[in-house]
Amino acid sequence: MHRALALYSGGLDSLLSIILIKEQNIDVIGIKFLTGFVYPLKEEDFNYAKTFGFKIMEYDLREKFISLLKKPNHGFGKNLNPCIDCKILMLQESKRLLDELKASFVVTGEVVSQRPMSQKKPLLLHIDKKASLTGFVVRPLSAKILPVTKPEEQGILSRELFFDFWGRTRKPQLMLAQKYGIKKIPQPSGGCLLTDPLFCKKLKDLIVHEQLSVENVELLKIGKHFRISETCKAIVGRDEQENEVLFNNFEGPFIYPLDLKGPVILMRGECSKDEIDIGASLCVYYSKKDNNTVVIKNKDREERKNYNAISNEEIVKYRI
Repeated sequence: MHRALALYSGGLDSLLSIILIKEQNIDVIGIKFLTGFVYPLKEEDFNYAKTFGFKIMEYDLREKFISLLKKPNHGFGKNLNPCIDCKILMLQESKRLLDELKASFVVTGEVVSQRPMSQKKPLLLHIDKKASLTGFVVRPLSAKILPVTKPEEQGILSRELFFDFWGRTRKPQLMLAQKYGIKKIPQPSGGCLLTDPLFCKKLKDLIVHEQLSVENVELLKIGKHFRISETCKAIVGRDEQENEVLFNNFEGPFIYPLDLKGPVILMRGECSKDEIDIGASLCVYYSKKDNNTVVIKNKDREERKNYNAISNEEIVKYRI
């Protein structure tokens, strides 16, 4: 049996493409590439894999994607989405995995002209060429309006069982979903934070201040962010869960109320005493308490304990 690697976004199009390939007696491994800006696999993704009989896995691309994001060769879309370079990177990684996973071609759920930046027909062929995969990328939803691929030439796949979907309409995909009994329709793109204007505003701040890193990007998904100076930021936990995440997963200094009834604030970067004062003021403001005593704690990951378990002997009181 032949095997294919499928780019799995979590969206409907990639799921339908996998199903169409599976129907031609091809073993499929769906790969969710983690860029730091898409959500990891969810329970429903594994349910789809079980229902339709394909394997599924995650592959961490965050470090490589951060490097790409600093200067994408093909520029950005409407926000900070480097869609063309992102797809080239994913196909390059897929090509590298072909031998390792004993697969012979790659499948994507792309539809010609569905997205203006990266899915026009000439661009799709350009992306394949840049990834050194010309002829080995199968797009079942638009295959009939694209050049014949190597698996089709070799009789591994039948072109007649594919489609000629084109443009932004979703009606053909929704009809296919109904045919295959997919009742809960996944989001079209699987959800990329680089298309979210509010998230991109915070991300642009990291880029401008040359603080773009995997860890700092993860921090953007948590809390309220305040730029205090060119070198210092304060991240304010919005609830108990975010307080725990900040305290248990990142290095301080931290500021939080003595009675623990309020936010944990993570100070990020090079922070002077004046900037710590501002962080302490934020802590008091968001605590909404009369008590103006907060804790400043500088412990690193190895020394730090769960902040709910810290004794009075381990804390430093700070009044403002």
